[in-house]
Amino acid sequence: MTMMKEYTCEYALSAALCNAQGELAPAQLVEDILEVATEHADALGVGFDRLAEDGNLWVLSRIAIEMNRYPRLHERYALTTWIEDYNRHFSERNFEITSADAGETLGYARTIWVAINIDTRRPADLTSIEHLRGTVSDRPCPIRRQGKIRPVAEPQIRNTYTFRVSDIDVNRHVNSARYVEIILNQLGLEEYDRCMLARFEIEYRREAHYGDTVDIESTLDSDGIITALTLAGSPVCLSRSALTPRIKQGD
Repeated sequence: MTMMKEYTCEYALSAALCNAQGELAPAQLVEDILEVATEHADALGVGFDRLAEDGNLWVLSRIAIEMNRYPRLHERYALTTWIEDYNRHFSERNFEITSADAGETLGYARTIWVAINIDTRRPADLTSIEHLRGTVSDRPCPIRRQGKIRPVAEPQIRNTYTFRVSDIDVNRHVNSARYVEIILNQLGLEEYDRCMLARFEIEYRREAHYGDTVDIESTLDSDGIITALTLAGSPVCLSRSALTPRIKQGD
């Protein structure tokens, strides 16, 4: 077992992973975050297989992403991850996103992971992987922590969505990144042509599964665009998005 406190993966952005603006799609960034976190957890001996021995699995609970800009088409970029905190209930894991070509930091992400029991779907005790405490890093993460997201009181945008086969992951629930795509679809293409998603937070409240239909409601307030996905009146996830006007390359 290698007790590496930091772990880095490098990527090359292909056209298939770009959005309409020729950048890394935010949902794909979340997929990358999940992948790098999984690989680091495996290297530390606390990955999917190890938790499954105790009848548990890791679940992403909260994420906050702040980007100065997103990787561009054909650009090589890297994600470096480290653990900021750990206790028997959850783990806090951070990320730096850098451009391998330009040699600059593009952004950061903060995540919180909890373990749940595979059968009961209730929170699990992580005491059995106590050695993870020895991998906690003192490396700082400069973006602010995830904040409380208020429910949507007076929605200005309303939609519904029914989850299908392609939305479901190996844990038999909706993939974390799929929620991001659904939330971003609340705005039109012209908004993202004019503005970049500078900060995005999401708080996962409960699982959704194949065949579930969720209500998607968004409103704009002083904190940004607040979106709630609810299932039978109960929140599945809450998100907050902050957009910033785009700066054209060369300006």
